[in-house]
Amino acid sequence: INAEYMGTLSECLFFFAMPTLAASSRVLFELLGRTYTEEEFDNLCFQFGVELDEVTSDRKMAEKEKGAGAKGLEEFSNEEIYKIDLPANRYDLLSVEGFAIALKVFLGLIPPPVFRHSGPEHLMKVGSSVVGYRDFVVCAVLRGVHLNKDRYASFIDVQEKLHQNLARRRTLVSIGTHDLDTVEGPFTYDAVSPSDVCFVPLKQETELKGENFVDFYREDPHLGRYVHMIEGRPLLVIRDSRGEVMSVPPVINSRLSAITLNTKNIFIEATAVDEYKALVALNQLVCAFSMYCTEPFTVEPVRVQYEGGRECVTPDFGIRTIECSTNWIHKIIGINQSAEVTAEALTKMMLAASVIEKSEKLSVAVPPTRSDILHECDVMEDVAIAYGYDNIKKKAPSTLSVAQQDPLSKLTHMVRIELGHMGYSEALTLSLSSFRNQFEKMRKSRSDKCVVIKKSNPRTEEFEVVRMSLLPGLLDTCFANRATAMPLRLFEVSDIAFKDSSVDVGARNQRNAAVLYCDTNSGLELVHGVVDQLMTMLGHPPKSADHPHGFHVQPSEDSSFFPGRQADVLIGEKRVGIFGALHPDVLKAYQIPFPVSAAEINLMSFV
Repeated sequence: INAEYMGTLSECLFFFAMPTLAASSRVLFELLGRTYTEEEFDNLCFQFGVELDEVTSDRKMAEKEKGAGAKGLEEFSNEEIYKIDLPANRYDLLSVEGFAIALKVFLGLIPPPVFRHSGPEHLMKVGSSVVGYRDFVVCAVLRGVHLNKDRYASFIDVQEKLHQNLARRRTLVSIGTHDLDTVEGPFTYDAVSPSDVCFVPLKQETELKGENFVDFYREDPHLGRYVHMIEGRPLLVIRDSRGEVMSVPPVINSRLSAITLNTKNIFIEATAVDEYKALVALNQLVCAFSMYCTEPFTVEPVRVQYEGGRECVTPDFGIRTIECSTNWIHKIIGINQSAEVTAEALTKMMLAASVIEKSEKLSVAVPPTRSDILHECDVMEDVAIAYGYDNIKKKAPSTLSVAQQDPLSKLTHMVRIELGHMGYSEALTLSLSSFRNQFEKMRKSRSDKCVVIKKSNPRTEEFEVVRMSLLPGLLDTCFANRATAMPLRLFEVSDIAFKDSSVDVGARNQRNAAVLYCDTNSGLELVHGVVDQLMTMLGHPPKSADHPHGFHVQPSEDSSFFPGRQADVLIGEKRVGIFGALHPDVLKAYQIPFPVSAAEINLMSFV
């Protein structure tokens, strides 16, 4: 784990989970204009660079969850559902509509759609009161939309996917959609006192006062997870010209403007702390569903006017241009073809490209749906997909090398095995910690804080800093297992990190090994024995006439350990570790009722 990226397991799972499109095969094939067998569609997905993960149904999924003999399974549909794993940055494929359009262009059935603006007719006024909360709003109107049950379900589903992926659970962007015929413009976006808000929320029958808003939704199984973003703050409110509440971002819309199957004109607003993310989310939504408008792929923009004088028109359908070298693209992929053929191939990926005169370079026009295209390497990837991975010829590398295990990883593995053989159990603790755990509980002085790596926006105080020692994590593990039969023997071999101005990224990792022994007596002599064995295994046995370069110990004065019951581990004059009996105040801070001895060794000195 590098110092540049450390997070909790839940954060890692969230950011790296691959989004999935669960589409009815019936709806998908209707949009594609033909049917496919499962094998045919699996091959098509592979050619397009995605994966058909599973063919299932609502009933099969319910059986998996509840068991084959569970009651109520007959209520679930047997309609075939294709689950398709998508690249995490291809937001344009999150809806069955966007996926179908992209496949039809890939197959050459239709040209890439051209998205157009009609004249703006509506205005959104943004008050200065929203600054510091959700500073931005972007809007659009879809006119003459033809909805049915499937299209409506897809429209709701893609909003939820955008909220969970691009919008990071609505923390960056929150989308609201409204039946335009039930409200009147111009619209306003302000932050107001909860006492000034009273409306009937979506799916409710009675009015809800702003003072009761947080308490009402706190226990809601779906919306309760967003309540913390507005708790203790003014309510953000979007109203129409009559003063009617349309939505309270990022939680709920009003029942007044709810979309139904009879809705013909849809007003879309997205409030955000990140304007770029909001524009991307809006573009994906309107580009996918504008195919159902009376004039396909035509969107009515909205003029957004900020109180400070700034004004913009959204959505932004501007075309970005990237200049690419075909020689570089062909070399990286391992193909040989003309620049003109490569330009044609990019059209299959909805990227209009042309060869720059008297050169081997391409000018690639990036449409508003392809926010994932940021660099020449992204274009190269699309060329490879369009060419076909199966068509790329295998060949031996032009250079040969002999692989070997990374020295630090090899050493880490050896140390883990050695400590396991000594009867110690491995712990794996979090890389992020708190000031309290790393300093106050360990009796460290404030002067040590100058090299600690701090998070700029910690979600909780438990994840404020990158750990500077493995011992706090082992002590937490010891506390959590205090009811286990004694003695408790734990070890961890992992990274800590420090600020370091001599490194280009301003921080460096350090691989440490730490052991902890907890029993009714201190067991210091046992930890000393572990240090002796570990250092001998590392090629530095205790210093003697026969081993002049071995390790030796000298008294230490570390505030985390008991005075007179601790020692530094040295090789020559270089300090490589410490061991001793932990100070009673440290044990009290961690609520451990038994004596504890511990050691921590820097393994970087042995690589």
